[in-house]
Amino acid sequence: MSTANIISQLKAGSPLITLLKMVKGVFDDRSSADELYSDLIPVLQDFLLQGRRFNDPSVQHIVHILSELPPEGARRRNFVKKYLQDEYTLRDLPADPRQIPYGFWY
Repeated sequence: MSTANIISQLKAGSPLITLLKMVKGVFDDRSSADELYSDLIPVLQDFLLQGRRFNDPSVQHIVHILSELPPEGARRRNFVKKYLQDEYTLRDLPADPRQIPYGFWY
């Protein structure tokens, strides 16, 4: 499943289960995670600029996917605590995943 398909499904507001089935296996390595992150952040920023709240289903879909991107363990927990708590922390997400500190990403 391509990143473009994932993004189009997100914009269409597909159910979470369908979305999770599509992206399962995408997070196998850093390059896939970096690519998907780079594609999701502009969509997330666009949603936030439209005034969508953290609890909006479309925003929650993206938050859930982002929470699965970092490797399991402390880095994932750190990433979720720092960036995925509310609208304000979502706005702190850098556009480039290479700008995320080591303890929060690969």
